[in-house]
Amino acid sequence: MTACCLAAARLARADPPTLLAQVEIVGDNAALAAVTIAAFFVSVVLAAFVTYRFARGYLRTRRRPLLYLTVGLLLLAPLPMFLRIAFGNIESVTGTERRILVTASKFCGLLVILGVVYR
Repeated sequence: MTACCLAAARLARADPPTLLAQVEIVGDNAALAAVTIAAFFVSVVLAAFVTYRFARGYLRTRRRPLLYLTVGLLLLAPLPMFLRIAFGNIESVTGTERRILVTASKFCGLLVILGVVYR
């Protein structure tokens, strides 16, 4: 088993108070760290909600440009956030590889949105 699988198995068996004890705060401002994490998760939820509303608009109207805007927004906002969370927890993915994936997703999203706007 890899180290990632072993760590996940160990966390699955851990008691809930043990999970909270595994969070380390570097520096001396724990409140700022908590606010930053909360703001990140709020932005993930808002980006997913806006993308969902675009998708519902496409399903209602069946217009291709709205579908492309939905895909572009997905690639631009929520997907990079999910990629940061997912690949930030995988030990075999380096920081450079993670940044390249996130930047490529944002770039593709911008290209799709620009393609719709200038079509």
